[in-house]
Amino acid sequence: MQTKKKLLMILVVGLSHCLTHADGLTNNSTNRIKKIGDYSMMRGTNGYYIFVNPSEFWNGIWKEDTNGWRVQLRVYPETNLKFVQGHVYPVSTNLLLRVEWGSAIKNSWGSIEKPSGEQYYRTPNGKFAQFELRDAKGNVISPNPNAGTNLLEWLIYSDSMRAGRKLTYETNLPAWVSPASGSLVANFPKTISTNVYPQFQYGGVAGEIGANTNLPPFNVGLLKLDEIYSVTNEGDYTLAVEPVLYKKRVETNILDRVDLPCITTQIHLFPNVK
Repeated sequence: MQTKKKLLMILVVGLSHCLTHADGLTNNSTNRIKKIGDYSMMRGTNGYYIFVNPSEFWNGIWKEDTNGWRVQLRVYPETNLKFVQGHVYPVSTNLLLRVEWGSAIKNSWGSIEKPSGEQYYRTPNGKFAQFELRDAKGNVISPNPNAGTNLLEWLIYSDSMRAGRKLTYETNLPAWVSPASGSLVANFPKTISTNVYPQFQYGGVAGEIGANTNLPPFNVGLLKLDEIYSVTNEGDYTLAVEPVLYKKRVETNILDRVDLPCITTQIHLFPNVK
């Protein structure tokens, strides 16, 4: 009987120790899961935050193509604030559109163990195969004349890693490439050369993009809807976006077009606020 009591006490102490240890793990400041923006994260052993739930990456309107690549649209407000004598006032609200690309099952760059060697690029001017807004009656809303100007440059400048890095295009570019064209769409050839891509001011081809299953999808487009459209009537609108990527052939300067899914979503728009 005494032996059974001792064994029982050992079991209780051991269980208590395990529960205390587990509680310490969940409450340890280095392992506590936090919600940062749209994603759940925790500190890794290197001190940096890591994502713990990749399914949260796909929380917008998305569609998957047969080759496994996904395209996602995310529309959210960006409120510009004005500070007056210590008080904060919203002065306008822009609807930001993020067009994102990625996959839940494969990486574009492969892995350290099995590198794929694949290199993907945004279009050299940041334009799309389709970009269309229709009102509730099915009428196409024309974008502003300069809506598609320098789309790739603005997208790269919005990336904090690339901020301030000037882009330079070659002269005598094909007409469809023109970054100064106000069109949001272009007729993309099946194959192109890296020569049509802009260069960073200190060297290197601009526009490369990659996708990893353990990272949020990367932007292939970032636009302010109330800057590219002059909306005069409040209502429900239908937005259709079809992005395009290019995949570089190994050890060449030739890239092949990669057609991605076209995503359609409804958005409620108000007349533009200036």
